Amino acid sequence: MKPVRDVWSTCRGARRHCGRTAAAVASLATLACAVPAPALAVGEPQILAVGIDTSDHFVVTWRLEPNTTFDFLEFASVAIANPFTPGTFAGRNIVASICALPTQGCAAPPSLTAYRSPEAVSRDRRYFVKVNSRLGDRGALSSQVWVIDKEKPLLPGGGRPAATATNKPSLGQPYTPPASRSIPTPRLVLQTRPKKIATVLRQGVRAQVTCPAYSCYAVIGLLVSKTTLVFSDVTARPGERETFILRPRPARRAALRRRTRARLVVSAELHYPGGKRVLLTRSFTVRR
Repeated sequence: MKPVRDVWSTCRGARRHCGRTAAAVASLATLACAVPAPALAVGEPQILAVGIDTSDHFVVTWRLEPNTTFDFLEFASVAIANPFTPGTFAGRNIVASICALPTQGCAAPPSLTAYRSPEAVSRDRRYFVKVNSRLGDRGALSSQVWVIDKEKPLLPGGGRPAATATNKPSLGQPYTPPASRSIPTPRLVLQTRPKKIATVLRQGVRAQVTCPAYSCYAVIGLLVSKTTLVFSDVTARPGERETFILRPRPARRAALRRRTRARLVVSAELHYPGGKRVLLTRSFTVRR
């Protein structure tokens, strides 16, 4: 995980910046008493307060449990967990981050309990944050996810900061994901079903994914037997159709080219806030 430039390296060269950070954190801590603290699992860090300050920078403070050390934190524009890397958010939606593991090129101290992002952020969308700590050799222990500007649109990606500070601070609060039963069934449609292997190799298979009502992280692949010919991923906005052209990668084409007949499967794994996972598949047969 490549971190965004962290505030602590900035502090070493700019005391005035550190003063702003301390003031912003103190301000958030004062307001935090208005937000009820969520239940805490054993060892997990607890976010005390989080928000965006008057100059549109993220600010967060948290508490580490005994015998634990800070690992990393992320701010993102979606609240979907990354299915491949524990403790992280899914997709290309990370807006700010900082980490403490030297092996990953990180510079934050393991005792870190406060952070202010070095860059301003766009104020046109909501944001989510979680903090991760470590207890010995155990994996990441994640805090509850918090949300900032929850009344604003859910827009994947980072957006563009305003030319000048908005001077509109916002205090975050614990995030409650949608209940699994309230998430409508997503759709996977094959817009093309080639009949020839050569057509698949040349033009690929065109597929479309739709996640109604809630944003989802879609991982979609084209498979023959147990071989993945190609895969792609995207964070889909609620109700919008996401189109994929699944053309086998050059290194995998031989697995299909040598066959006279093959049954291809388009597989879409969809991940939602709160951990719900839906697997959809469509299959068809091609010949030489």
